[in-house]
Amino acid sequence: MYQINYYAMGRRIYAKRIELGLTQEKLAEKAEISTSHMGEIERGTSICSLAVATNIATVLELSLDTLVKGIYDKNADSAFSEILGTLSEENKKLYIKLCENIADTLK
Repeated sequence: MYQINYYAMGRRIYAKRIELGLTQEKLAEKAEISTSHMGEIERGTSICSLAVATNIATVLELSLDTLVKGIYDKNADSAFSEILGTLSEENKKLYIKLCENIADTLK
């Protein structure tokens, strides 16, 4: 049975929020929760409901699977597609080249 790592989930929320240039207050507002609850979720000290997790994932433009579990073998394709969708055309080419170089190194 899968155990949710709420601390890791909070770190993913924090990282994506920073990447999108959102304040904690703005994310909380868009997710329709209090700023203090958002802070607790980011620190992994509070468990959020499925509805709140879904709202956060929607605001951060992440799949719920990626938000809760991170990137792993079964969702890697969609996670990388999500990342590609946020990049400019020039950066998409760079991202793909970097991934190819890393894959070649790991072979």
